Formats: sequence, C-alpha cells, structure tokens
Amino acid sequence: MARIPYPEFDRDFRMPTHIYGDPQDSTLLNVFRVLGHSPGLLTAVANIGFAQLTGGELSDFERELVILASSQCFGSTYVWAQHERLAARFGVSREQLAALRSGDFAAPCFDGPQRDLLAFVADVATHTRAGDESLEPVRRDRGDRRLVEIIGLVGVYFLVSRVTTTLDIEIDRRELDGALSAVGHQAAGPLPG
Repeated sequence: MARIPYPEFDRDFRMPTHIYGDPQDSTLLNVFRVLGHSPGLLTAVANIGFAQLTGGELSDFERELVILASSQCFGSTYVWAQHERLAARFGVSREQLAALRSGDFAAPCFDGPQRDLLAFVADVATHTRAGDESLEPVRRDRGDRRLVEIIGLVGVYFLVSRVTTTLDIEIDRRELDGALSAVGHQAAGPLPG
C-alpha cells in the first residue's frame, strides 16, 4: 500500500499524452497518479517521458537497456516490473534480462557496445560525475545526442525510482506495451509469457 493516498483529479485535468493512461477512467499508471499531488510535476514528467520515447535517437532496445539498468541501480521494482516484458518485446533476451536483474552489466550475453552502455549507465547512476573511461566509448559509438539522451533517461528514472520506492507505489496491472503501440512503437513480436 502506498505511503500516501492517491489524489483525486479535477474533472478538467488532462494528461499531456494518453500513453500513461487517463485519470478520469482509472487507467492512469500509479506513479503518475501519485505525481498528481503536484500537477505541474506530473505534466513535466509525462512530457519528458513522451519526448524520450518518441523524439530520441536511441533504439527501443537501447532505451530499455538503459531503463532496466537504471531500475537496478536505483532499486526500483516498480520500474523493473513496468519495463521487463516490454524490454523482451524490443529484443532484450532472457539471458540479458537475467544479467540485468542480477546487476551483471558486463555479462558475456552483452556485446562490447552494450557493455559500454551499461557501464556508463551505472557510472551516471552511482557517481556525481561519470568518468571519461565510461563516457568516451559511449560518445564514440553513439554520438553526443544519444549520450545526452542516455543521461536524461537515467535522470528521469532516478526521479521515478525515488518516487516509487520512497512512497511504496504499487506495481500496476496495466503495462506500457499497449500504450506504446498506440504511438507507433511496434515491438518485434508478441509479449513473452
């Protein structure tokens, strides 16, 4: 049970994007429901999440690696639960999921650039300033734009993770996969069991 109650939304409140649900029909994801205590923050987080989903250059696969690695670094079972099956749909293998879950970001199931990406995510997530040894390989392989997108994802998922862990937000029954399809993100195959 959440440590604070979910707020009631004004009838005229509208989410800036429909992918996270609608507070008027009880489909809004729990993290956004609790952010409803601060409508401006809720709107900002929804907008940045939508921008990261639809306006970035990271592939869906890379984005999900960053999100799952961040969830492990920040200890958020909520974020993991929302993204594990989605990551599998975008090509993250069962072996890679198991390695991410255990925090083994250097596992042999990841190729060199993926290991570099995950090392950088861990560095950003755990240090005030990521070192050159983790930043430079990612910058070389992915460029400055993707580098900034990765840092932004880690930052947003720090916020989401801290809200969900500090306030004991319940894991939703609704997942993001159907919503992502609605904005044109088709995964490689059906959702695994």
